[in-house]
Amino acid sequence: MKQIKDNSIDSARKQFIFSLVILGLAVIYLISPIDIIPDLIFPAGYLDDIPLLIATAIYAGYSYRKMKKGREQGNVG
Repeated sequence: MKQIKDNSIDSARKQFIFSLVILGLAVIYLISPIDIIPDLIFPAGYLDDIPLLIATAIYAGYSYRKMKKGREQGNVG
């Protein structure tokens, strides 16, 4: 039974690390000059950047809570 809990904690940890990588890529996309809609077109330029950044931040928060919940339930460091 403990093996199943350890696997779920490892899985949640991997998901959290993956979400941080995706969040980092979204930040790089935000500051990158290569863009779908150029940022020079002020309001429209950020309409493709901001939702992407928000979505990845929400995913990172969700995966962090999942990892934290798994640690609390498994009582594993």
